[in-house]
Amino acid sequence: MKATPPEHAPPSSAATPRRRGALLGALAVSLGLLGGCVAFERSPVAERSCDPELPGEWNLRADGIAKRIRIDARCHTEDWPGLREQPVALDLTGFKVGRDRYIVLTPADAERAIGAEQKQLSKTAPAGAVFLVLYRIEGDQANAWLPDSQRALTAIAAGSLRGRKLEDRFALVEGTSQQLRDTLEEHAGLLYDTDKKAMVLQRATAKDTR
Repeated sequence: MKATPPEHAPPSSAATPRRRGALLGALAVSLGLLGGCVAFERSPVAERSCDPELPGEWNLRADGIAKRIRIDARCHTEDWPGLREQPVALDLTGFKVGRDRYIVLTPADAERAIGAEQKQLSKTAPAGAVFLVLYRIEGDQANAWLPDSQRALTAIAAGSLRGRKLEDRFALVEGTSQQLRDTLEEHAGLLYDTDKKAMVLQRATAKDTR
């Protein structure tokens, strides 16, 4: 990410609402709500697992906004920044495909993560559908990406992906669990633009806690 959190005094009261709005906007964009969503017909795995490299304390950065989160040994966090920066509980479990790791979010999970009060995702996604966050861990940094709806719709229209359009800019990728795993292994580039990071997680150090 280009920007890093300022190391100066806390922002003035006038700047605080802008920062809060920016954080919510960044997280909404991060989960695809503003640019359209990509849902998967079902989870690519029967059971999610906890990535052993994910637990710990991380500094989350999205669009230059920083938030400290703690992920426990079950890949559960109680302090994900939800609506109006109120912490929400979220399970960050998922699966791996080669070097790529994915967090599986139900529509309800995704709504809590972005503070969607009107349940837009639950209303749009068919029963059993999930949302997948791609991330890769390199050293003490985790980079995360969300599937690009326009990218997915273009691939679906061209016949490169099996799926259909949902409402306006929403895409549904269809298939069995095995077919979806194969799609992620062989054609992830049709879904994820890895030049556009949704967020960065930097593992917290002892220095960060002082």
